[in-house]
Amino acid sequence: MATVRSFFPLLTPEELKSGVPFLAVLYVEKSAKGVKYEKMTLQKSTMKYFPLPLQKSLQTLTDDGFFVLLQELRRQHAKSKSGVSQEVFLKRAVFRSMSQVTEELFASVKDGKAYHRLPSSSGGFLTAACQVSSDTPQLSYEVIQLANSGSLKVLPRYYVAGEWHTNETVQRFGFLLLIKNTYYILSQQDFLSVEWLADRKQEQYAFSPNELMQKIILPLEEKYEVNRNHLFQTNVIEGVPQSAVLLSEISGSFLMMTPRWSYDGIMVEGKFQETYQTNINGNHFEIKRNQEAETVFLKYLKAQHPSFSRQINGYFYLSFDEAKKKQWFLKTFHQWLSDNVEIHGMDLLHHFRYSPHEIHTQLEILEQNGPILQLYMKVSFGKEEASLYELKKLLLSGQLYVLLKDDSMGVLTDDWIQTYGVLIKHGQINKNVITIPQWIILTLQNSHTPEKLQPVISNDWWSKWIRWQEGKENLIPVPAAVKAEMRPYQLKGYEWMCLLSEIGAGALLADDMGLGKTLQTIAFMVHRYEQDNTAKFIIACPASLIYNWYQEILKFTAVLKPFIYQSTNRNLQKFFDSGAQVLICSYGTLRSDIEQLSVTFWETAVLDESHSVKNQNTQISRSVQFISAKSKVALSGTPVMNNTEDLYPQLNFLLPGYLGSNEFFRKEYALPIDRNRDEKKIQALQRMTNPFILRRTKQQVATDLPEKTESVYWCEMSPEQKECYEEIKSSIKNSIFLGIRQDGVNKNKLSILQGIQKLRQVCASPVLVKDTENPTTSSVKLDMLMDEILQLGNHKALIFSQFKGMLYLIVQRCQREGIDFYHIDGDTPIADRMRMVNDFQEDGNPCQVFLISLMIGNAGLNLTAADYVFLVDPWWNTAVQQQAIDRTHRIGQNKNVFAYKMICKDSIEEKILMLQQRKQSLSDDLVNEEEGFVKQLTEEDVAFLFE
Repeated sequence: MATVRSFFPLLTPEELKSGVPFLAVLYVEKSAKGVKYEKMTLQKSTMKYFPLPLQKSLQTLTDDGFFVLLQELRRQHAKSKSGVSQEVFLKRAVFRSMSQVTEELFASVKDGKAYHRLPSSSGGFLTAACQVSSDTPQLSYEVIQLANSGSLKVLPRYYVAGEWHTNETVQRFGFLLLIKNTYYILSQQDFLSVEWLADRKQEQYAFSPNELMQKIILPLEEKYEVNRNHLFQTNVIEGVPQSAVLLSEISGSFLMMTPRWSYDGIMVEGKFQETYQTNINGNHFEIKRNQEAETVFLKYLKAQHPSFSRQINGYFYLSFDEAKKKQWFLKTFHQWLSDNVEIHGMDLLHHFRYSPHEIHTQLEILEQNGPILQLYMKVSFGKEEASLYELKKLLLSGQLYVLLKDDSMGVLTDDWIQTYGVLIKHGQINKNVITIPQWIILTLQNSHTPEKLQPVISNDWWSKWIRWQEGKENLIPVPAAVKAEMRPYQLKGYEWMCLLSEIGAGALLADDMGLGKTLQTIAFMVHRYEQDNTAKFIIACPASLIYNWYQEILKFTAVLKPFIYQSTNRNLQKFFDSGAQVLICSYGTLRSDIEQLSVTFWETAVLDESHSVKNQNTQISRSVQFISAKSKVALSGTPVMNNTEDLYPQLNFLLPGYLGSNEFFRKEYALPIDRNRDEKKIQALQRMTNPFILRRTKQQVATDLPEKTESVYWCEMSPEQKECYEEIKSSIKNSIFLGIRQDGVNKNKLSILQGIQKLRQVCASPVLVKDTENPTTSSVKLDMLMDEILQLGNHKALIFSQFKGMLYLIVQRCQREGIDFYHIDGDTPIADRMRMVNDFQEDGNPCQVFLISLMIGNAGLNLTAADYVFLVDPWWNTAVQQQAIDRTHRIGQNKNVFAYKMICKDSIEEKILMLQQRKQSLSDDLVNEEEGFVKQLTEEDVAFLFE
């Protein structure tokens, strides 16, 4: 057999990871003795085995050639002054050079045959035959959810040879892809893109869908398709849009008018399509466009000028001479504002001259009726007066210019907007008269308070307000009739309520749970009573807190007599005949008896746990607005639980009319803040509300409060309990997804909730599931909880469960073990609840265990005798859980508190924890907790929960 000698390209792609040349020559000799392989370094003597036209290019991949290349690239970087770091510059330039050479190499290789040298699994390297291709892969991306953790990740996908490939079937070495033993070259843009993704450290966003969308997906979607695999919730918006016109110029000669439509603040324009999709701060929105409304507006615009009917490009235009003829644009501009058409883009018009006159404002107080002011205001530019109504429309749409009757543009300066903008936007306007509450003056910075308004609130009050903010002295003595030693921050809260009441403004005390909001309020009521001993007070609260208020009033003062307005005492005349000063009722009673309770003009009205009225559309929320009182106070540790709109009903009770209508508040503040994270709107709302909301956290003011430790207490179900769980899950899953396929997620929310509840019951104890045949009685939580109770030693524990049946199972086990306990659920009379709380708190009481229904005992109760908390079946509303824990972690606690969430491993409870982590996306500036967990579930979330 004759000896056959061959030479092949030998790829060493591992070296590409270090950015160095990756090509050698493989010498293959076949003879009668066998096959001999020898690796030869790429240099002048071995380049002769490559085609002559290629040899010059391959010089770059030799050691000497690569060194020269780097030297030249470093010189280029030094001269370029591009601002790009040398490392990045070299990485990109080396890629360009080596990929160009590699493209030439691959194109010249006969039949695409080559060899490559890769690390072997047993150590060392393995040389084998491979193929090279000149085809360029097509790059896209997809989002996946990891089954073991539920975390999200973005991965590249490559389309080549008629197939899609992922990281599972692709090995990437820099710009080289190895797919099915064939090498392909990535384009420069694709290489830089996958390198960018590799450097992003995606794991930090794995449980934050919004951040992953914002930081990874949206930047990629600027150039690539990203398959989201329905892993992100779509927010659907439909309804009648707000019509608008965008003004701009064409070539400095034509006025262009583009019709637009605002769907809940999201602007849409262009040819009609059934849906419009967009992303805002990582949230996906789908707009279902209203063809009828859009068509009506287009017809309206076409009728504005004879030329428009012939213009079919989706926008309208006129020469500036034509627009000014017979003051057409001026008249049309005012007509649009009168017809409630928003006007955008005034700042884009340069053809119109600016008014040579500065803005001038005349302001006079016409009348002051209690806290309500009537003002006369006239805004003018020289002799040209601007309509207050039109100014309000323009300010609300963010415009800084107004078109005047002389065809000039009046400029609304920053100083003018800071001084008068709030008055115009929040006031009720009737020609030149603005009606506003006097409290609005507190939101204006001193330098921007109109001089005419400064006397509205006395200098004496302003002096006290400034001194209170400085916090260096006590301004208002606490009445001697208050039997408590108040902490410094509590004194400041009391003084704050007193100061606001002096100008007729309400106060929202939003201190953390356990910081003594009740005591501060009682001190305030005593202060008001000492000024008028005929005063009557009303307190509305959740039913579970009625007796708590009753006892706290008796505890802290003897001058106020409380009256519980319920049952046989539900008689207003009986209250007045009793000689009591404070009427205490539940929100339910307030709603039912609002006609009687709204007749009395109360000295002070208090809403405790005021987030209970956060939904503007409920009867309770509407009812509290009818309460008339000289002073108003709202108390809540979580005034905003779901979104910024939660604030509106509470502040509208405290400061009627201050924030305008609910629709105004929603468009001006809630939507821009919750959806767009608009920092300017956040700051504007904070300026509007800061004087009237006082929030202190435990970390800020209760530095002596002992440490609180929260932990997950993992529970492993027994084989019997796990088998029961899987059987029930399988049955529920089939039923739910059949319903989802037929009717969608929204129409199956109830069945989804019921399915979740049933699986949570199995986790607590299968006995709780009533419609299952012969369930096992095995309950890992019950067994582990009893072990903990038996080892309490000198400690006391609160045990919370949402399920009444679970509490009774714990009762039975405690009775069997001879353990004393107290037990409160929805069937426990309110009077008995307070007796048990008082007994448990009493020094020397040997009872160590208090069993409490989660939703009944999560607020108002003071149980500082306990220092252990067990949440047997944690709920998805973390605010409810936190309130339950804070029954013991509050002022008066002197022991470290340990709270445990009992979670069954590999169950729906663990997945709920994961979803909680993923869905916590609201800003802490205005939003504290999330409530609508079930309402936010997508089909993908449901699949994750029941997989």
